Amino acid sequence: MSSTREPLTDNQIDQLDAYLLSEKVHEDALDYIALHGYLCAIAISPAPLPEQEWLEQVMAETPVQEDSGERHEIFNLMRQELAFLKDCLESDQDIDLPCDLTLELDQEDDCLLEYWAQGFMELIFSQEEVWFSEQEEDVAECLLPFMLAAKLDEDEELEELRSQPEFCQQLCDQIPELLQDLYLLFRVPAEKPKGGYSGKKSSGPRKH
Repeated sequence: MSSTREPLTDNQIDQLDAYLLSEKVHEDALDYIALHGYLCAIAISPAPLPEQEWLEQVMAETPVQEDSGERHEIFNLMRQELAFLKDCLESDQDIDLPCDLTLELDQEDDCLLEYWAQGFMELIFSQEEVWFSEQEEDVAECLLPFMLAAKLDEDEELEELRSQPEFCQQLCDQIPELLQDLYLLFRVPAEKPKGGYSGKKSSGPRKH
């Protein structure tokens, strides 16, 4: 099946988000913000992930069911989003995150970047051996801002960094560029990235 390499419209994003937050899906399904992070990681991953497998992780269903016209439409929106993200990475285009690059809480006391980063890290935790099998140090250094934003690890070094707001912001600002760096790192040997942290896995994110 071919996928449209166009970004989702605002209406399509609203449709997808509303469905993922509805009672039609498992309470542990990813919301749209986390889904975007998760799909970014799939697009970067050095190992292809079968569609059935990533749909099961997104929807928190095993096996996942595409048993209605509405579900088929929703899954096609996910496929379109993934195809667009892959195209951006392949053509060296910046990926716009669906949230601000800040760890500060919004008016609803949420940090959307945290949710996005949790979705990104969930894919990595499920493929940890693949992501860290080669160039482990370089990959870990690139992932520092993502792990910092995800707040899934109680590592003392990360906690110390989180106590430095200005430095945290500098790291978060690097995330769009680091998406491209990671993509290239797995495909073309790159120069050693900045930073330095080798974290281990924690539990993954879910609907907020």
